[in-house]
Amino acid sequence: MIRLPEALPSLQHRLGYKFKKLDWLILALTHSTECGENNQRLEFLGDAILGAVISKKLFEDHPTWDEGDLSVARTALVCKDHLASVARSLALGEALIIRKDVAKSGPVHAMPAVLADALEAMIGAIFLDGGYQAAYETACTLIVPHEREGSLVVAHQTQDVHPSKDAKTRLQEWLQAKNLPLPSYLLVKTEGLPNNCIFFVECILTKPALSSHGEGRSRKSAEQDAANNVLQQILRDPSA
Repeated sequence: MIRLPEALPSLQHRLGYKFKKLDWLILALTHSTECGENNQRLEFLGDAILGAVISKKLFEDHPTWDEGDLSVARTALVCKDHLASVARSLALGEALIIRKDVAKSGPVHAMPAVLADALEAMIGAIFLDGGYQAAYETACTLIVPHEREGSLVVAHQTQDVHPSKDAKTRLQEWLQAKNLPLPSYLLVKTEGLPNNCIFFVECILTKPALSSHGEGRSRKSAEQDAANNVLQQILRDPSA
């Protein structure tokens, strides 16, 4: 049995949920680098629970939004960067059970993927410990209110498309929905040996006047990276 860290009582207070079975809480905080059981399976479960919870909450709160608007809003709320930000507000990193050599590679608060995964695992743990309603209430209390801080509003204004599509498709459909010219992709350069090179591509929009670079092991992956970077610019400044 892992010794209960001193940070856990205060963490439960910040979560607004007290675990009946503390083993679920400890497992949710156990990073995958630890030997034995870790939080990866809980992360898988929590990711699915979050998708359902956030979808239901947005559906109820925004009856005039269409499927595309709801998809964009959900994406803004469950993306890794946003979940990591919520995890930081909970000081989740202070309670993580993580191997010392991994922690030495940098402060946990600077590892967004680690924090986001732990938060997803926490939602999964709450679901198993207290049921769907407990997970629903916790997620709605902790995550959904952040839409008022701007990330959701920005995403809604862009009227982006379904998040399951790749970046090039999402960018193209966003432009088409606004009757704007389609992007062009320019191969800027390649570096390395012919069978092991990196491609550098620029994605160029004429209206709005935006461009961004991307890179990848193939021209296709570099174009996807560049398109994604342009989409991020649009999300940051939807008036561009």
